[in-house]
Amino acid sequence: MSKNSKVVKMNKTVRFNAATWVVAAILLYVIICIVLMAAKEPISIYRVSKSNVSNNITLNGIAVRDEQLVQTTKAGYVCYYIRDGEKIMKGSTVCTVDETGNLVNTVNDSEEFEALLTDDDYADIRELISLYKVSYKDETFFEAYNFENNVNNKVLELTNEVMMQQISASEYSNLSGVKSTYSGIVTYYIDGYENYDISKVKASDFDKSKYAKQTLKTGEIVSAGSNIVKIIPDEKWNIVAPITDEQISHLGESEQISFKINNSSYVVYMPYTIINGADGKYINICLDKYLYNYIAERFLTVEIIRDDDEGLKVPNSALVTKDVYKIPVDYLTAGGNQSSENRFNVQRRDENGNIVNTLIEPTIFKIDEEYCYVDPSFFQDTDVLVPKNTISMSSLELVAYDEGNLYAIPLSCLNAGITEDSEITISVQRKKDDGSGMTNAQVDTKVYHIIGEYAYVDSKGFKATDILVEGDASSSIAVSVLEIKKLEGVYLANRGTAEFTFVTIIKTVDEFALIKNGEEINVYDNIILDSSKVVENQVIY
Repeated sequence: MSKNSKVVKMNKTVRFNAATWVVAAILLYVIICIVLMAAKEPISIYRVSKSNVSNNITLNGIAVRDEQLVQTTKAGYVCYYIRDGEKIMKGSTVCTVDETGNLVNTVNDSEEFEALLTDDDYADIRELISLYKVSYKDETFFEAYNFENNVNNKVLELTNEVMMQQISASEYSNLSGVKSTYSGIVTYYIDGYENYDISKVKASDFDKSKYAKQTLKTGEIVSAGSNIVKIIPDEKWNIVAPITDEQISHLGESEQISFKINNSSYVVYMPYTIINGADGKYINICLDKYLYNYIAERFLTVEIIRDDDEGLKVPNSALVTKDVYKIPVDYLTAGGNQSSENRFNVQRRDENGNIVNTLIEPTIFKIDEEYCYVDPSFFQDTDVLVPKNTISMSSLELVAYDEGNLYAIPLSCLNAGITEDSEITISVQRKKDDGSGMTNAQVDTKVYHIIGEYAYVDSKGFKATDILVEGDASSSIAVSVLEIKKLEGVYLANRGTAEFTFVTIIKTVDEFALIKNGEEINVYDNIILDSSKVVENQVIY
């Protein structure tokens, strides 16, 4: 016998049992899910946080003051006695005019001139330069000319102090004193706004690029009749600024406003008026203090203080609008067990074409004093809304009269104009014989008495389970004619699906919206960052 005759051949056929098929199906499902998840565009979630938005109104205005110019009657070099911003009495000497130039030449030729300047004097000049460097912007390069005038004014001020020391040390002839004709604050610049008429205000007055400020301290010889000093005799002044109708509406009915000037730390409370100019509206704020703080400034920033809005901060990309039905709250009724008032009674055709009354419980996104805002998907176009029904016949008082037992029915449940001893038809909702729902029924009865707000009618023809329709039956509304309202909202993602939730937008600032807190959205809720990436009720995770 051959050796090979003892070899047993194995059956190489692969057999699949039920467990193999189950494992293969699960593995295939996992692979498909992984592929779909990898191909699916990720949905970003945003966590809602608290925020507040300033409602302050910022205006750019000009300072308007009583500014009196003083001229010299003689030509020469001017030596000033009063520092910029100091007060002076009427009749006091403001400066002297050196007709010959002897004093100026003596000071300029003095080798001790620089020695007469203190460290504080040099520090003042360095501070002016440093402040300009910090606030410099290319778009406001025109302010460089004002900076040059300020530095020159400071240097000339220090030079005048040296001249005053020389005058006190020596005697000079041909020095003519210039006395102040007013009491007030002294300043040494002009800009063309000295005789400004507020009643003729116009938009071009606020153009800084065309503003030119000229110092009166030039160090050069002046001619007779030249302006050499400006005196502000009255501490009452005004700030005038352009303002829009919307900004005016936010000021309220008060005749005074609280505001800050140039982002100062203190708040001013002053009266104001509105000027109707030829090219727009302007606010005129009347002040009687802080004049000295802004004596050298013509253009001022006014920040009118208003209460801040507080709420929840959400990105504009999260906002979405939804079409909803706007239904009067009078049609909102309670369920059969009176457990919740979130249902509507509608007349709807059943599968046999019969009109039956049905209670539906739709999603109500918002309820205010007059309307409910309801998800349309719960209604059919052929539905008819009927007024709410909350009165069952069993709850009405049954009173015994000579005519028999009479129901005391509120007049509000009956058609207007009914009278005693009249025959009327009352619409009720009655349970169907098979108990599948409610149907409409008409009960012919008689009104025997009308006392106060009630009509006493014959109880025959009614069933204890009947429900009276509150209001005139003619007030029914076809769903097809309901007003459609666009409701603002976001997609809430707390439960793993994109649930539309309405929000009340308080204010929009840049890329974010401030929404009212305490409605349907709360702090730390998760919402869809980009509402365009999902659809309502989509599974997120």
